[in-house]
Amino acid sequence: MISLETDCVGLAVLFNPSFPSRRPLRIHSSSIHSSSKPAPCIALVAIACAITPAALAQTDITFTDNAVEAGLGDAARQIAPGGRYGVMSGGGVVGDFNNDGYQDIFMLSGGVTLDYLFINNQDGTFTDRASDWGFDMLQHTFGASAADYNNDGYLDLFVTAFGDASGEALAGEHRLYRNNGPDEKGQYSFTNVAVEAGVNRLVGNTRDGLGTAWGDYDLDGDLDLFIAGYIETQVCNRVYRNDGPDEKGQYTFTDVTVEAGLDILGIRGFLPQLVDMNNDRYPELILIGDSGTTKYYINNQDGTFTDQTIIARGMETANGMGIDVGDVNNDGLLDMYITSITYPTTQGPGNVLLIHNQDHSYDNTARDNGTYAGHWGWGTLFVDLDHDADLDIVETNGFLGTFAGDPAVIFENTNAGVEFNEVAAESGFIHTKQGRGMVRMDIENDGDLDIVIFNNNSNLSLFRNEIITGTTPADRSWIRIQLDTAARDSLAPHGIGAMVKVITGNRTQLLPMHCGASYASTSPIEVHAGLADATTIDTIRIEWPDGSFTTRTNVDVNQILTIDAPAHPADYTDDGMVTADDVFSFLKTFSASSLVADHNGDMALNFFDISTFLADYRSAMAP
Repeated sequence: MISLETDCVGLAVLFNPSFPSRRPLRIHSSSIHSSSKPAPCIALVAIACAITPAALAQTDITFTDNAVEAGLGDAARQIAPGGRYGVMSGGGVVGDFNNDGYQDIFMLSGGVTLDYLFINNQDGTFTDRASDWGFDMLQHTFGASAADYNNDGYLDLFVTAFGDASGEALAGEHRLYRNNGPDEKGQYSFTNVAVEAGVNRLVGNTRDGLGTAWGDYDLDGDLDLFIAGYIETQVCNRVYRNDGPDEKGQYTFTDVTVEAGLDILGIRGFLPQLVDMNNDRYPELILIGDSGTTKYYINNQDGTFTDQTIIARGMETANGMGIDVGDVNNDGLLDMYITSITYPTTQGPGNVLLIHNQDHSYDNTARDNGTYAGHWGWGTLFVDLDHDADLDIVETNGFLGTFAGDPAVIFENTNAGVEFNEVAAESGFIHTKQGRGMVRMDIENDGDLDIVIFNNNSNLSLFRNEIITGTTPADRSWIRIQLDTAARDSLAPHGIGAMVKVITGNRTQLLPMHCGASYASTSPIEVHAGLADATTIDTIRIEWPDGSFTTRTNVDVNQILTIDAPAHPADYTDDGMVTADDVFSFLKTFSASSLVADHNGDMALNFFDISTFLADYRSAMAP
C-alpha cells in the first residue's frame, strides 16, 4: 500500500479530479501524526477520503518481493568514486547464459564490488558465479545488453564501461564479453574482445556511452550494435555494422554512423531500440533522448536512415529515459511507450504512449488513457502480467530531491489500450528505491513473467508474479516462444527481427522478437503472450526478416516452445536439405488444407502458395 504525507498542498494535488494519473490511493492512519501536522490538514484528509470514490482499483495481478528468498538480497549497486553518469546508472541483463533452459541475471555493480552473474539454480534461487566465469574486474559501468553477436549459439554481453574503478573514468573501455561456452569440464567463461572487435570506444577520447541495442539493420543475417551517447555537442550515438569473422575467425565491427546518414548531433542519448515498426522487415531506429531530443528514424532498406520524428506526434515532448514497443491495442500495429518526468502537477512533459495509426503516424494518447503520470520514469516494460491477452505497462521511478521515494507503477490495461488503471500498490508491487533498469524474466519457467529492477546505489529488486491456483488468472493460458535460426545464415541469431503472430479465435497478437532494451538493460530474447481462456492456439505465424514464413497450427498452450527456422524456405521435411521429398510434403500439407502450407503468408491457401513454393524450390535447386 501507499502511505501519503498529508500536507495540504499535496492533498490539493492528489485529490484533484483532474490529476492525470487518476491513481486510487490508500492512506494509512499511521501516516497521520498529530504532533507534526496541523489539525486543519487532518480534517482535510477526512474530507478528501469522504469524497474520494470508496472502491479502489481491482486487479488480478499479484506480486511478492522475492529478492532475499531467491538469494539476491545482497546484490547491491554502489557507485565507485570517480565514476561516470553515476546518478543515472543501474543496469543489467537477463538471459540464459549456460543454455540450460533457465534464465540467469547479470548485474552491474558500479565498481565497489565485482559485477554479479547469478546463475539460475532451477529451483527459484540463484548463485553468483561472476568470478568463476571471468568477471573479475572492478570497473566503472553504466549499462549492458546481451545477444549472440558471433552466431555460435551462446549469449554474449556488451557493457558500457569507463575503466578500472580504482581511478577516474576513462574513454575506450567499453567491453564486449564473448561467451566461450563450456570447456571440457563444463566450466563456462567470458573473454573481453572489445578492442579486437573495434567497439571499445565511441569518439576519440570522449568518455561516453550509456544504453545499447542489437539488431540486424541491413538484414545480412548478423547482429549490428548501436551505442547511445549523452554528450550532445559531439556525435556520441554510434552505429557499428557487424562485418562477420575475419581470416582469424575474429568478428569485427565498422562504425557506419556517417554512412548510415544519421545526423545525431544534439541528442542526449539514453537508449536505442531497433524494431521493424512499419512492417517492411527492416528495423527502424528509435533513439530515446533526454530533454526532448528523442528521435525516430525510418530504415530506408539501403543501409541508411531518415529522421521521421515528425510523424511520431508527442515524442518530442519527452524527457525520454526508457522505452518498450508492443501492440497495446491488438490492432496489428506496434505502439511505443516512453518514460519521462511527470512533475507533481498536471504540468510537465509526462510519459508518452504513442498509438500507431494505419498511415504509420503516431498519436500520443497518454493523457487520455491514464498512463501519463508516472513520476520520474526510467525502465519500462510492455508485459501481459495477468494473462488476459493484452499488454500492461510497468515503469520504475525515482530520482533525487522531490522525486526520492517515488513508487514504481503498474498501468493495467483494462480496455484494449484505451483505458488503464494504476494498480502497483494493490498488486503488491511496492518499490520505492532508485529504480533504473528493468527487465522481465520467468524465474521458474512457470509461464508468468516476473520483474527485475536494477537500482541505483541500492540492492537489486526481484518481484515474483504470483498467479495463484484457484484464482481467475490461474485459469488463463500462456505461451513463451523462442526462435532458433542456426540452420539459416540469412537470419539473425535468436530470430531477432522476426514478427510472431499468435492467433486464438478472433484475436491476433503481434509480438516482435527484438533485443528487449528497456533502460541500460535487456530482457530475454523471446516473446510471451497471455492467452486468456484459450485452450489451444489456432495458429502461430513466424514472419522471418528474409520474407519467408513458418506456420504452426493447433499448438498446445502453457509451454515454452522453440520454433526452428528451416535451412531453406522450401525445406518442408526439416531435414536441412531441399529435395523432391519437400515437394511431396508441401503438396500433402496443402491438400490437407493446413495453414502450414501458407507459403506466401496471406493466411489463405490458394494458387499463390504453390507458385511461391515452386519459386523457392527452384532457387534452392539452382547450381
